[in-house]
Amino acid sequence: MIGAIKQQAKDLAAELNRVDWPSKEKVMTSAWTVVIISVFVGAYLWTADWILSKGFAFFFLKTR
Repeated sequence: MIGAIKQQAKDLAAELNRVDWPSKEKVMTSAWTVVIISVFVGAYLWTADWILSKGFAFFFLKTR
């Protein structure tokens, strides 16, 4: 049982050594890209929601 766990740990370490880890600069660039796109998508959705809610409120209040 202990031997199997040790072998699994060795296999895991060997596999992690084969991984092509990205550089810090690539990770930071990707992170900033995600943040900027998230802000733009959030602003777009907020604007669309605001316009639609004002439009529907105007339409339904006008028809009463």
